[in-house]
Amino acid sequence: MSEDLLQQISGRFDVEEVVSKANNNPEIFKFYAHHLIENTTTSWRAAWVINHALCKDDKRITPYLTKIIKSIAGKSDGHQRELIKIVRKMKLSEREEGYFFDICVTLWEEIHKKPATRYNAVLFIIEMAKKHPEIKNELEHLTSDYYTQTLSQGIKRIFKRKLESLEKF
Repeated sequence: MSEDLLQQISGRFDVEEVVSKANNNPEIFKFYAHHLIENTTTSWRAAWVINHALCKDDKRITPYLTKIIKSIAGKSDGHQRELIKIVRKMKLSEREEGYFFDICVTLWEEIHKKPATRYNAVLFIIEMAKKHPEIKNELEHLTSDYYTQTLSQGIKRIFKRKLESLEKF
């Protein structure tokens, strides 16, 4: 079964069909949840499938959450982006939150990473600043031109609105 599942996501695939199979078959979901942590050419696709199969705070991914967080650092940009999206959907323990926050700050500071990866990382940083106001002090440095110059104009506008929303907290 595992070879068939990997073959199915290795090229073009019917998104709705694959996500539906993952949602309707716990064994398929588990397979993709295990596979997304790996560092193969299909791992980021498994992460993409799981991201689309998940609901907010979906208990099916909870057993894998710590491993997912710890695996982010060694992945390619697109793979990191999908893993970040998965983690951001989940309610994290204080320990997981702190570790994930550190990873997101590190990714944000890597200005040569793909903007979409950095943007998804900074969204979590902003969420944490809303939850923990003392983090706002760090944001001034992290939002300087040095860190935003490689973002597209569209992402910069969205980013600016997100930062402005922090002022309400």
